[in-house]
This record gives sequence, C-alpha cells and structure tokens, in this order.
Amino acid sequence: GDGEQRYGPAREVESSGPVEAGPGACTFDSRHLYTKKVCGHGSVRAVSYNILADTYAQTEFSRTVLYPYCAPYALEIDYRQNLLKKELAGYSADLICLQEVDKSVFLDSLVPALDAFGLEGLFRIKEKQHEGLATFYRRDKFSLLSQHDIAFSEALLSEPLHKELCEQLAKYPLVQEKVLQRSSVLQVSVLQSTADPSRKLCVANTHLYWHPKGGNIRLIQIAVAMSHIKHIACDLYPNIPVIFCGDFNSTPSSGTYSFISSGGIAEDHEDWVSNGEEERCSMSLSHPFKLLSACGEPAYTNYVGGFHGCLDYIFIDRNALEVEQVIPLPSHEEITTHQALPSVSHPSDHIALICDLKWK
Repeated sequence: GDGEQRYGPAREVESSGPVEAGPGACTFDSRHLYTKKVCGHGSVRAVSYNILADTYAQTEFSRTVLYPYCAPYALEIDYRQNLLKKELAGYSADLICLQEVDKSVFLDSLVPALDAFGLEGLFRIKEKQHEGLATFYRRDKFSLLSQHDIAFSEALLSEPLHKELCEQLAKYPLVQEKVLQRSSVLQVSVLQSTADPSRKLCVANTHLYWHPKGGNIRLIQIAVAMSHIKHIACDLYPNIPVIFCGDFNSTPSSGTYSFISSGGIAEDHEDWVSNGEEERCSMSLSHPFKLLSACGEPAYTNYVGGFHGCLDYIFIDRNALEVEQVIPLPSHEEITTHQALPSVSHPSDHIALICDLKWK
C-alpha cells in the first residue's frame, strides 16, 4: 500500500529475527496494582525473589527435562531480563533481596535498571557457581552502614563464633564434608533510615542448599546464619530489627522453618536423618530471635513441572516490625496458564514475595 492506511500493529518487515509471541498479560500485572507508589517513611516494602540464574536456565537439561513446557525463547537471558526489570520496577520496593543472580545480570541489567528507580545494589557471589545474592535498597530511604557477608563453609571453619558448632559437626565426618563442599553464602547489610537515623535494620539474604534430602545440611547452614546474625544484631548493633529473606529450600513442615520460627530445634528432630541414618548429625540448636514469616505460608512459591511448594520467606523481627500488607501472589490460574514456571509471562520458576512492613 501507500502507507496511508494502517491497520493495527507495525508490519513484520519492521522487525528483525523471528516473530515471537510477547508475554501477553504477565503474572505480575495485577500485583503492580497494589504497588504503584512507594510506601511512606514509616513503612518498608520488601521483596524476596529467586530470579533463576541463566547458568541454570540455559542448559540442555533445563530445556528438555526441567522446563520442557517453556517456549525456548522465553528461557533466553534477554527475554527473561526484560520481563524481570519490568516486574521489579513495578513493585516500587524499598528493599529487594534476590537469589540466583548471575554476576553479569547484576552488573549489566539490574544495577542500571533499578538505579533509575532509586535503588542501590549490593552483590555477593557464590564462588563455585558464578551466581549469587543481590540486595537492593532505596537510596532516599536508607544509607548503608556496614556489610557482613559470609560463605557458610568458610565461616564455620575460621570464625571463633562457630567454634562449638564446628566441634559438634566434626563428630559427623560425612555430614561435615557435605556442609564444607557447599558454596552457599549469606549476605548481611546493616541499613540506617534517612528519615530517622535511630532506626536501623539488619537485612539478611540467603539461598540454602537445594537437595530434597538435604534437610540436615540446611539445618547446619541456618545455624551458622543465625549465629552470624546474632553477632551483628545483638553484639555489633544491639537490638536492631532483623529482616531475613531468601530461598530456604525448606517447606513450612521442615526442621529449618521450625528452627527459624520457634527459636530452637531438638536433637531428635527427623530432619537430622533427612538423608538416612548414616548421615545423622543430631544436635540441639537455638537462637534468640522472635521471627515471623511475613507472607505466611503460601501453598507454593516455586512451581515447576515436577514440584510445587513453599520454599521462600521474608522473616521479620516480631518485636520491632509488623506486617502492614502482603501483596497477593498470582492466582493458581495465572501460574498454570502455561502449565508451570517459568513461562512467556513469568521470568522465573519462583514467585516474588512482597510485603509492606512498618516499625512498631
């Protein structure tokens, strides 16, 4: 034609490469209706999200076995990054804790995108995996006072803080070896409110060992985490509130969840034999915090072909913080529109947790 008449969208000649379906309605569109504005100075909007590292999304195994239901182009890094930036930007968060963050994704994609929305980013790599943890905080609400990141295995061996646990663990060489092989890390940032400098926050972020039978390993990892957080929030900055986010790879019925929530775990807990009697490592552990899962216990936060369950949490200090609102998770219908996650309309196999918290 002569270009006078235009019916609908631009013609195909104007795009290079194959034509692909766009995401259509995204799983996060309806959630953005709750998060249009940044919340006030007395409140903190926190997000925890395992964003699925490219390192794992783009393997042959992932494409054929883990996520066979996902269109291959939707697993590609650029596609997922665009979706992710759109998703995160729309949450207007003050605090974002991410897991499975590729270093290049952090530097080239997330930092510039979130910087434009007023967020400053911190990164901690898992040495062996080339992916790690990221914490972003809103610059005009918080300033960074200090960072206290650790690798669990390293801390266990070298920090006097964990001497007793280390000696206990040495009695169980098989388990000890497994714990020390993991490259899992804990990212801890101490933030100070710009509006009220007397208000400080200890923000912890982690991604625990993934294996279904690794409950005993996760218990050791979380014991190290709690001792480390105790050192920061009780010794270095007495009485500062804790927010502990992450992918704990633990359902609400697990020993790990129970330990975090109740403050203790008995040596006869079944998770000490999660991988059988030969890898038992019984000990009783405790921590001094009163922690609550701010988003409760959703039916699932991870939804893949072969599994769905609640693995992600935002634990908050019950003494100092309360939940103002929890942003509803996408409906089951939205999650399963394309069978499971990830999909053309959702960039990860996990779902972001979002809540607004306020100081008591």
